[in-house]
Amino acid sequence: MSPFTFPWRVTPSTAKECRFSMDEKECELSEPTQVAFISSQLDSSLRASSIKELKALYEPLGPLLEDGTYNGLWWLDITAPSEDDIETLSRIFNLHPLTTEDIKTRETREKIELFGPYYFLSLRPVRQIETREGVRTSPVNVYAVVFRDGVLSFSLASNPHAAHVRSRIKEHQSQLYLTSDWICYALIDDIVDGFAPFISQVESGVEIMEDSVSITRPDDIGLALQQIYKCRKEVLHIRQLLNDKTDVIRSFARHCDVFGASSSQVTLYLSDIQDHVLTMIANLDAAEQMLSRGQAKYLSQLSFDSTRMRNQIMTALGRLSVIAGIVVPLQFVTGLFGMNVTVPAQGANSLTAWFSILGVLLGLVVLFLTIARRMRML
Repeated sequence: MSPFTFPWRVTPSTAKECRFSMDEKECELSEPTQVAFISSQLDSSLRASSIKELKALYEPLGPLLEDGTYNGLWWLDITAPSEDDIETLSRIFNLHPLTTEDIKTRETREKIELFGPYYFLSLRPVRQIETREGVRTSPVNVYAVVFRDGVLSFSLASNPHAAHVRSRIKEHQSQLYLTSDWICYALIDDIVDGFAPFISQVESGVEIMEDSVSITRPDDIGLALQQIYKCRKEVLHIRQLLNDKTDVIRSFARHCDVFGASSSQVTLYLSDIQDHVLTMIANLDAAEQMLSRGQAKYLSQLSFDSTRMRNQIMTALGRLSVIAGIVVPLQFVTGLFGMNVTVPAQGANSLTAWFSILGVLLGLVVLFLTIARRMRML
């Protein structure tokens, strides 16, 4: 069993659907749509299974879902939106066609782009899914359209980050100066922190694997090398996702510096996120080095075992060659007397000739053995 057992898992229904999906997009589309809304005018968040149902639950939401106007700060989060939901919200909030295209085509590049009245954020948090090949980590596409007075976010697959941010807002609502930029920051912060359990499990698994190098049986080296390959692939995958987020954080910091005032307060927290990212990358680099050393040790041990086995085979073949070199001449000599020739002392009533022939054969055996020993063939 792999030492990399990550704590986050998808729900049973989602896992069942993902297990039999051919790719990630099919898995994402199989999840039900969920809509959540929070506002400075509400004490708690509203949840529904569709935009129409959410509109029916809260009548003041009507103007926001008709022409994009709302009295107060708002955040509309949609999980697993349909194509119609994306088109409808793009029309209501007058999103740029490039923004709509990125969301519909599931843009994988993490970035922040400025489009006049809003800026567009693209992030890829990581999660764990079950596939036919087993359990593996997979990124999720999360997009946020950040206006001055609100945030419109899209999560193309289920993930806990938006729920964590909503809980954080509820817990510290009395102490927060809530802005749309702060919601964007909190979303980035929670996504970055979401890598910590994965990296912790990676480090624990790598340490266990390195400790087992000296006690691994030769028959298990191939399995250990295969496991190291999978672990290194996971490490490189997570590291790449973290590297992409450094550019996003820098771009977000520049945006906050430009707008100043309320956004400048968010800038104070971005350096902390940057430190977390750099620390995680350094931990992954250390894990990669440990895996590389473990792989080199296994390969050297495998090479040593192969060389030793090859030497043993060569020694056995050499001894067989010596035996063949002794037996073949004896068979040749005895085979001569099996032909139609006169056997020495055939008419004599004595065994002297027979013992003489036998002595000659034994002498040849001793001679051949002596030559083989001097030539270190035995």
